[in-house]
Amino acid sequence: MDKKLGIIVPYRAREIHLETFKKKMTQYLNARKMNYEIIVVHQDDAKLFNRGTLLNIGFKYAEELNCDYVVFHDIDMMPIHVDYSYSEVPLHLSTHFLNNEEYDKKLTFEEIMQ
Repeated sequence: MDKKLGIIVPYRAREIHLETFKKKMTQYLNARKMNYEIIVVHQDDAKLFNRGTLLNIGFKYAEELNCDYVVFHDIDMMPIHVDYSYSEVPLHLSTHFLNNEEYDKKLTFEEIMQ
């Protein structure tokens, strides 16, 4: 069975972005026959936005949903060419940091930090 991806999205008061994100991500992942859950973690509007706390809550929920790996995703970022497949090491999935020759290469955090 395919590994299950959990996409964790911190969210607050951006309904149009949320609708677009869910629609585009669902299309993108279904076209690639991915096994996934989109986990939108919504924060109460009365408090200061705490992205880190929302990501931690989303990660715990992904574990409950038996996700094998997770991606922390911004609601206003849409994939153009992103490989969401399973990896044993943390990866940076942003593709705009790569030149054309390296376009399909996955970068680990260690490579980015150099």
